[in-house]
Amino acid sequence: MEEDKEKQQVLQQKYMEMQMLSQQMQQMQKQIELLNNQMQELVLTKQALDDISKTETGTEIKVPLASGIFIKAEIKDNKEVMVNVGAGTAVKKTIPQAKELIDNQIKEITDFSQQSEGNLNKLAAKAQTIEKELAELTK
Repeated sequence: MEEDKEKQQVLQQKYMEMQMLSQQMQQMQKQIELLNNQMQELVLTKQALDDISKTETGTEIKVPLASGIFIKAEIKDNKEVMVNVGAGTAVKKTIPQAKELIDNQIKEITDFSQQSEGNLNKLAAKAQTIEKELAELTK
């Protein structure tokens, strides 16, 4: 009788641990997805910088203000852009400098994403171990 009670407690503990791991894995997957979205946005921004640098000054373009809302604008300078550096401050950067900033951000996101994927794999391995333990306990 005492042995059954202990076994039941261990089962409950393992089940709760499994639920916590599952939640952590879901959060980690969402984080990785957000990182991938940020990466795609940076790649598109870098492409837009390339396009702007190849566009002649005086060319009329449509600039997005919000999702699906554009305004006509004219390119006055295709060599420099304004880059937000935080706290409402923007500084002038050349296109190559801006692309270098983006490359650095892409590298940071890639490194963090790989680290997150490694952590996710560790959680998945731990979950498999607990799953096996649960299977053994329920025999």
